[in-house]
Amino acid sequence: MPSLVSPLFYRIGAVSKLANVPVTTLRIWETRYRAFTPTKTVGQHRLYGQDDVLRATLLKQLSEQGHAVSGVAMLDSTQLQLLHTKGLSASALPRVATQATALRACVVGTGLAQRLGSTRHKLGLFAEHSERAKVFPDLATARAAAEHTPVDLLLIRLNTIQESTVSELLEFVRSSRATHTLLLYVYGASSNLQTLSNVGITVRKDAISDVELSEWVRNASLEQALRAVAPPYAGRKATPKKYSDETLSRVANISTAVLCECPRHVAELLAQLSSFEQYSQECLNKNSADQPLHEHLAEVSGQARALFEHALELIAAHEGITL
Repeated sequence: MPSLVSPLFYRIGAVSKLANVPVTTLRIWETRYRAFTPTKTVGQHRLYGQDDVLRATLLKQLSEQGHAVSGVAMLDSTQLQLLHTKGLSASALPRVATQATALRACVVGTGLAQRLGSTRHKLGLFAEHSERAKVFPDLATARAAAEHTPVDLLLIRLNTIQESTVSELLEFVRSSRATHTLLLYVYGASSNLQTLSNVGITVRKDAISDVELSEWVRNASLEQALRAVAPPYAGRKATPKKYSDETLSRVANISTAVLCECPRHVAELLAQLSSFEQYSQECLNKNSADQPLHEHLAEVSGQARALFEHALELIAAHEGITL
């Protein structure tokens, strides 16, 4: 079993087992690259936190992806996650960090605000500016606020969700133009809760653990920051699908003089991209909670499909194939 000292701290042997990284490697990362900041006991024993375990895991994964640990070890955990899970390059991270400073948040419920403050070290990008978040004691005060500026994250805690509360909540969410909304409740009818979920509000019982609460805040903050990091293909809209499955199947089975069988491979790729594009659009219609992700997948697959359609046209012209 890993050498767990407390629910919050681990010895280096435990970190090694949890992250699957040799102790000697962890020591090198710490002494040479300052990848970790352990605390020390009275007896000068190093103790590592949960963030250190996460960092060790991410550094291992990034090194396997080809990143030099020396070049990324000084990044914070949020930036390491961006590199690993979002496929960003290290050069794109400053733009993400710049956008993060503008993250706007609103918290409804004094108790929830205090809870977020107590778990601040777990909140990723949100922690950088959680002190600047607008805090209202209750929904009525929040709705009556004179100025309703758009927010990125809206976090609300209510005791009960009545039918009248649903309309008030929906109006408040609309007026705040929140990109991500989390609602914590104590009591509420399932029909009312379902109505709120159907419009993209994340609805959870107030008994949600600090780990799950922090995870939602971190993910929402990351996603919001990424919205401002324009990829190289941003702004390009995919054209409508040009060729039917029957046409692609016909081209894939044509015998040509191209020895590498490019017509067949390109036609097969087009068929797969078209299928994935349709799948992403269907997911978009079924699950509003993941709408930004599925919008992105549908757009990217459509753009890739359009590029391969152009490639197929070049091959067809070269080979004398009628599409």
